[in-house]
Amino acid sequence: MIDTCLVSKLLDLLLPTPCIICSINGAPICKSCASQFETQQLSFEIAGAMGFAVTKYNDQSARIVNSVKETGITSLVPFMAREMICNWPTSFQSPLIVPLPSSPSNNRKRGFSQTLLLARELSKGMPGSKVRPLLRSKRARQDQVGLSAEERKINLSEAFAPDLRGFRGDDRPLVIVDDVCTTGATLAEASSTLRQAGLIVAGFAVFAKSGG
Repeated sequence: MIDTCLVSKLLDLLLPTPCIICSINGAPICKSCASQFETQQLSFEIAGAMGFAVTKYNDQSARIVNSVKETGITSLVPFMAREMICNWPTSFQSPLIVPLPSSPSNNRKRGFSQTLLLARELSKGMPGSKVRPLLRSKRARQDQVGLSAEERKINLSEAFAPDLRGFRGDDRPLVIVDDVCTTGATLAEASSTLRQAGLIVAGFAVFAKSGG
């Protein structure tokens, strides 16, 4: 399997790209902007489990996330993972990391899953952790942007299915990982799917959180 993050880093060396924040050539996010990136541990609760984000979903974090998903600049994923690891809650130590699956159409369009890449980078930086894709997309679904609360509920109903093939259980705290949390509806549906399969969801970890 091609390591898309490695390919992106090599392209950055051969064909320097402008920083997505300040536009200076050299890297997708320059050292200055990376060092000044504002983080804070934001806590939230979904379906009775705690989650955390390391930044608000604002102009800068949106540029980072969208550059990965829409432009394919996967060399930004290690930066996202580092910021999350630096703010990782003690209650989620040595986690079993479960990436939230993208919709089938987005996977085809991008050629990669940004949440799986993020999960793998998180695991690299956290001793004792493990990545296990225990969720898969069960059917096609629309993007949540622009949908009403009721439309989101219908769009996500039975959107996921558990994938427990070869899974024998694990004592690590199970943490669902995504890049952005908006209303929390997608994470709630994913959590419900795993709980119905008999698993205990310890919480959620995302890079950015919108809203309050």
